[in-house]
Amino acid sequence: MDPPADVQLQPGTANTADPSGAPVSEAVVRANLELAGVPSERIRLYRGFSGDPDIRRAVSDRPYGTVIVDGDHFAEGVRADLEWVEEIVAPGGLVVVDDYGDRTWPGVKEAADEYLAGGTAFELMGVASTSAFLRRR
Repeated sequence: MDPPADVQLQPGTANTADPSGAPVSEAVVRANLELAGVPSERIRLYRGFSGDPDIRRAVSDRPYGTVIVDGDHFAEGVRADLEWVEEIVAPGGLVVVDDYGDRTWPGVKEAADEYLAGGTAFELMGVASTSAFLRRR
């Protein structure tokens, strides 16, 4: 789930250029997944926001082995994404929290750290660059 766009689409902010200089596009997502060995027929890409009830219903039909959280970069949205992802990731599954520790988006680390300190099924496996890797117990 992602609204692939060449700007940052964040609630309450101006739609500014992606600070990474590498905006997301559907073609890039599909190419990267295929390079990682995921056959094109196994890719399910839904364009939309993780907080959209219709999107959540559409993708909540199965457990996932890997989920990438790269949505709302504000603390409230990150907490909501982690609560929901905990419901759809399979036991032993991996969750990648993008922009964790990125100074541009301090709410990501703040919310993830708070969430992990509570009674969650996730454990922090490690951090590389600005991605946190969680495993569902």
